Amino acid sequence: MKICDNVYQIRMDFWVTEQVKRYVYMYLITGRNCYLIDSGVAGSEKIIAEYMKKLGKSMKEIKAVFLTHAHPDHMGGAAEIKKISGCEIYASEKEKDWIENIELQFRERPIPNFYKLVSKPVRVDKTVKEGDVILPEGQVSIRILETPGHSHGHVSYIFEEENVLFSGDAIPDQKDFPIFTDEEKSEKSLEKMTVLDKIQYCCPAWDRVYDGKEWKELLWHSKKYLQKLKESVLKMDKDYGKVSLEEQIRILSEQMGWKERVGNPLFLKSVEACRH
Repeated sequence: MKICDNVYQIRMDFWVTEQVKRYVYMYLITGRNCYLIDSGVAGSEKIIAEYMKKLGKSMKEIKAVFLTHAHPDHMGGAAEIKKISGCEIYASEKEKDWIENIELQFRERPIPNFYKLVSKPVRVDKTVKEGDVILPEGQVSIRILETPGHSHGHVSYIFEEENVLFSGDAIPDQKDFPIFTDEEKSEKSLEKMTVLDKIQYCCPAWDRVYDGKEWKELLWHSKKYLQKLKESVLKMDKDYGKVSLEEQIRILSEQMGWKERVGNPLFLKSVEACRH
């Protein structure tokens, strides 16, 4: 889907397990060359190639992939895309170890079918940090915004020519339980984004694109959403501190409307993060 001049959204559907279907959005920036924000899971190169063909472009034109973070649905396809195009991979120094060593990532964050979602590690060519401005060509400049919380080194990217913010998973999905490693940092990242006053489009990895009038409201609701979860966790600890952790999680899931997520280990990590 075309977002604005030179920016396109590409959807990739995938199965985490035979019962759990998910999706993720990647974004394509076109100029004299082409650039991707995130790479989807393994196999994404087929979907990207088909989409680019409709635009009269090819994978060979991809000169860089900008990874928001190291989770499988964001970096799983990067190795094959790099093999096809010869592109450079950009990512946070804090996420580099998981991107280049997927065995380490799996040990520290095991999820079902991990090695189907991430077939290979990929070398990070250039690391990025807060305030960096990448100038891959005259018509394209990309500014780095550190937005940790969902993961410890999550970054967002601003395509300055069109004032487009690519927020990855920094803004929690309010239709699902939020996944994060640090609730406080997640809130601070949302606060940091609220002061960006020129953004015309906010492009999350999990949701539709929000225009300049909508996205500040999205940030406000997202912050309230995180606060509600934290308050619920702390109240649960106070009211049900003597029952088992499994029972606490069941109660919390029912209160928040996530009954089907009771056994999800990522939800458990988010709950634990609310206690710190």
